[in-house]
Amino acid sequence: MQDIQYSNALFQLCEILKYVEEDLKNRIPEQLINYFEENKSKDYNWEIDITKPLVEQQLLQTTKEFLTVIYRDYMCDEKQKEELDRVLNDNEKKYQEELRKKYNPDDIFKQRKNEIKEEEKVTENITEITVYKESLIKKILNKIRLFFKRR
Repeated sequence: MQDIQYSNALFQLCEILKYVEEDLKNRIPEQLINYFEENKSKDYNWEIDITKPLVEQQLLQTTKEFLTVIYRDYMCDEKQKEELDRVLNDNEKKYQEELRKKYNPDDIFKQRKNEIKEEEKVTENITEITVYKESLIKKILNKIRLFFKRR
């Protein structure tokens, strides 16, 4: 599955590079472009809509990541590179913060303790033990039956 998505992303990347200006495309090493061409999917069918901006295209997440790295490493100048790095770092911090809020171990354990307490309350209500008292006559009858069964 991951290999298929990877090769499909390379296919999309090759299609996008067809429309990139020659001077920008020449900044990308030829070996890298050859790698993309050799490893792209042969079965994937996707066409770029040149009437829409790249942001509105139906791109795979992996394709977006490839484009970001290629742009940062080969196409932008130092000032743009610093700005892009700052944006990427900010996005990563936001993502890590969301993960921390979502999967905070302290909150998870607190929530689990609350669930356990609720379960205990429910089981206490359900499993009430009723004490069965045998009447005196039944006790005598059972003793007599035991006596005759032994013989």
